[in-house]
Amino acid sequence: MNAVAMKVVSAEKHPNADALFLYKLKSADKEVEIIANLDRNYQVGDIVAIALVGSVLKDGTKIKPTKLRGMYSYGLALGKVNADIGADLSEIYCQPEVATTVAQIPFVKWTSIELLHNVKRELDTRNQAFQLTYCAKVKLHGTNAGVRITPSGEVAAQKRTQIITPEADNAGFAAWVAENASYFSQLKGDSHLTIFGEWCGSNIQKGVAISQLERKVFAVFAIQYGGAGKEIAKLEIRPDVIRKKLPEHEDIFVLPYYGEPVALNFGDGQQLQAAATQINQMVEAVETVDPWAKANFGIEGMGEGLVMYPQIKDLVERDRYTQLIFKAKGEKHRVVKAKKAVQIEPEVAQGIAEFVDLFVTEARLQQALTEACDSEINMKQMGQFLKWISLDILKESEAELAAADLTWKQVNKSVNSAARSWYTNKVTNIF
Repeated sequence: MNAVAMKVVSAEKHPNADALFLYKLKSADKEVEIIANLDRNYQVGDIVAIALVGSVLKDGTKIKPTKLRGMYSYGLALGKVNADIGADLSEIYCQPEVATTVAQIPFVKWTSIELLHNVKRELDTRNQAFQLTYCAKVKLHGTNAGVRITPSGEVAAQKRTQIITPEADNAGFAAWVAENASYFSQLKGDSHLTIFGEWCGSNIQKGVAISQLERKVFAVFAIQYGGAGKEIAKLEIRPDVIRKKLPEHEDIFVLPYYGEPVALNFGDGQQLQAAATQINQMVEAVETVDPWAKANFGIEGMGEGLVMYPQIKDLVERDRYTQLIFKAKGEKHRVVKAKKAVQIEPEVAQGIAEFVDLFVTEARLQQALTEACDSEINMKQMGQFLKWISLDILKESEAELAAADLTWKQVNKSVNSAARSWYTNKVTNIF
């Protein structure tokens, strides 16, 4: 079902917006949380038509998880209805589902990983002082990649932003997936499957241990079940479980946990700072010598950093879980010029110039070149390069803007100017 009749079981004002309300709704087998404005005001006990995540309304609107003032809405309220709880209302509100072909396999983006102080800020906004144990995985400096597998066994490759093909490839990943289509097809199940990993090795990145590898490998860090159409996305990040799912393959590796688990108490600033110090020490060790590259290939050299995952005992709902993951990069790979890889408070820029210096970093500019321009440098690519930079900094800088008492409108022009100057210099140096 894409739209269903559900009963309102709780209704309260949004803590960060007077014009928004938070609702929890249930049917016999589903429970969702949504946000609605004052134009759609519901009471406990009302029966409401809810368009679920993954549905497409008749006007073409695609329903996705939406973040509104620091909190997520997992559906859209369409109004009160006179229907039984759990009734399928898809035919009334939604477009019919269309059979999927290989060319139409939907893209499933890997999440944008935050820094620790942004995770803390989000939890503070919700008054959620979680105590969590985190496990680290080495962050490899390659290119984000994924393999999509449908329940019928169709296989597609993707990069960070879209489905790719051997004819429009990314560092040869789609061609490799096509060569190994039978391997991936055997993994099909009752739901859509997405294998997320890092495609790394020869001629993908420079200056790190894994780039010295004379071949390319796919290092898997997560598997997603569902998440296409009406399926709820579930995530598996436990290395031992992922290893059992994937048959042995000479080019496929499963990233293990690195080091000892680290406890973080988001309600205790002193303990959180101590945990941050511990993680920073781990990052420094990885940046000195990438332990994964050394253990698997005997290569010594720099590592990029770590990604910290909350410890789990079972599959977890992706949208809630990924909000708690955070990254910790070594000094040479940070896209924000922070003093430490892990901080519990944001850097405070003293004015616009310092803000630009903080965010328009070499690492971010190089990432934009890869992600927005496929590493091609020419003036025709300038617009999409600048757009990528602006959007990337805008979504990451909320805490730093607030700390500096600045607005995006105040800094946007200077951010674009700095990025434009860097890109123009790159183009000039080609000739």
